[in-house]
Amino acid sequence: MAIAKRVLTINTQAYKFNVMKKETLAERLNLAMELSGMSQGALAKASGVAQPTIWRLTSGNARGSTKIVEIANALGVRTDWLSTGSGPMRDDGQEPVSALPQQNTSPSDVFRVEVLDLTVSAGPGSFMISEFVEVLHAIEFTTEHARSLFGNRSQADVKVMTVDGDSMCPTIQSGDRLFFDVSVRSFKVDGVYAFIFGQHFHVKRLQMQGLQLAVLSDNPAYKDWYVTEENQDQLYIMGKALIHESIAYNKL
Repeated sequence: MAIAKRVLTINTQAYKFNVMKKETLAERLNLAMELSGMSQGALAKASGVAQPTIWRLTSGNARGSTKIVEIANALGVRTDWLSTGSGPMRDDGQEPVSALPQQNTSPSDVFRVEVLDLTVSAGPGSFMISEFVEVLHAIEFTTEHARSLFGNRSQADVKVMTVDGDSMCPTIQSGDRLFFDVSVRSFKVDGVYAFIFGQHFHVKRLQMQGLQLAVLSDNPAYKDWYVTEENQDQLYIMGKALIHESIAYNKL
């Protein structure tokens, strides 16, 4: 039974603009990206800033960057506004605005999940060849169906990545697509996570064991390894897995 529709374009609707005060760097950066139509990958390319850094800034996990001038220039906004929120957003005096659906438009019953051009390794680890992650297309669900799959998470917090490798077999097969909650940027509870360690992408089961974070594979052919206090600065969590798409949608 088909439960998702793949689309290549975003549904269009009329917008109005309201002046809004954005208090944090993450809020201002997300607003500027929204108004310029830039994805994280596009901004990373335009500014020369690594994609993981953009991800940290937009999520609020980083409070600043030495590349704030380059990011502001790429977005066409004033550096002072982006950094501190002071003054107009642009040199022409334009104030920050937020695009909101008009009141006379009917509420959308569509929940869109972006499919990222990113393969996470269920194996020894995929080398991070590119710093930039683009959106390939999107999968659409009804809001009711999305709620049954993802709870009350917003569509901005759910992304799809593809698995490569057999270290998570039989739970997750190579080629399966995983739906991640990308608002999870640190270890919370035991579960399957996508993360960068050093310069490699991984999808593994993480479990706290004493003072060490164990990195576990469901395939017994792969040895466990550990994130310790000495190497924890190499760990960057990209999201926690919710479900995976194989023949059916299976809860993890």
